[in-house]
Amino acid sequence: MKAYLMTITAVILMSFGCETVQTEKIDNSNLVVKAGYICGWGSGQDSITITQKQIKYMYQVPRKSQQTQLTRTSTTAEWSEILNAVNTDDFAKLNYNTCNVCADGCDEWISITDGKFSHKITFSKGGKIDS
Repeated sequence: MKAYLMTITAVILMSFGCETVQTEKIDNSNLVVKAGYICGWGSGQDSITITQKQIKYMYQVPRKSQQTQLTRTSTTAEWSEILNAVNTDDFAKLNYNTCNVCADGCDEWISITDGKFSHKITFSKGGKIDS
């Protein structure tokens, strides 16, 4: 009986002595990834916007008053793949800021926002970036 009481007492003491470990759930519902290109003289631009809920594609040729817009729901698998690919710390280190469109050329751009974080890069259309 004494051993039985000692075992119960030890279990009770261990349960109070153990620290509860909680894993913090990261909320990525504010993450927005955008990318696209823009060319001068109103010749055209396109963009894709990806959020947890939807993917939206837009193509526009201002001088022709032409616009195409497609929207669909993001899948859980797609969103998971995006979260695994996006590293805001590495992206923030990129410092590309071309302005070919300023001289009627073309630029590609990528923008990522997540809550208070916001960063955008622009680079020559078809150009390679470091990361």
